[in-house]
Amino acid sequence: MLRLVGAALLVAGPAMAGFLAAQRLARRPRVLRELMRALEQMEREITFRLTPLPQLFTALSQLYKGPVGELFAQCVEGLNALGALPVAEIWRDALRTADLDLDERSLRALQELGDVLGQYDEQGLHTALKRAGAELEAAAELAELERERKGRMDQVLGLTAGAFLAILLI
Repeated sequence: MLRLVGAALLVAGPAMAGFLAAQRLARRPRVLRELMRALEQMEREITFRLTPLPQLFTALSQLYKGPVGELFAQCVEGLNALGALPVAEIWRDALRTADLDLDERSLRALQELGDVLGQYDEQGLHTALKRAGAELEAAAELAELERERKGRMDQVLGLTAGAFLAILLI
C-alpha cells in the first residue's frame, strides 16, 4: 500500500509541473488580449471624451482584474505622487512591476507609449496606441500558437515523466 501511495506521488509531481507549464502558456495570450482591449478603451476615452489620465487609469484598474488591472492600479498610485516622477517613468515602473509576461518587442512598444502619455500631442498618442496594439496583437497570436503547440506536450511530458519515475523506482 505504501508503495502505491509513493508511486502516485511520483506520478503527481511531474504531472503537476507539466500542467502548470501548460497553464502558464494559456495565461499569456489571455493577458495580452486583455491588455489590447484596455489600450483600445484608452484610445477611445482619450480621443472622444478627453478623459484625464488619473481618472482613466482609475477606471481601467477597476474594470480589469489580474495583471492588467495591477498595471493601471500601479499607474494610479504613481500619479498620486505626480510631482515626484513624470508620467513616462510612472508607466515604465508599472510595466516592470506588473506580471504581464511580455516579450521584448511588446514591452518596447508599451514603453514608447509611456513616453507619449501625459503629453498633449493627440496624434502622437493615437499613433503610439495603435502601434502598441498592433505589437500586442502579433504577440498574442504567437503566444496562442505556442500554447497550441507546446501546451499539450507539456502535460503529456509531465505525466510520462511521472509514470517513468514510478516504474523505474518500483
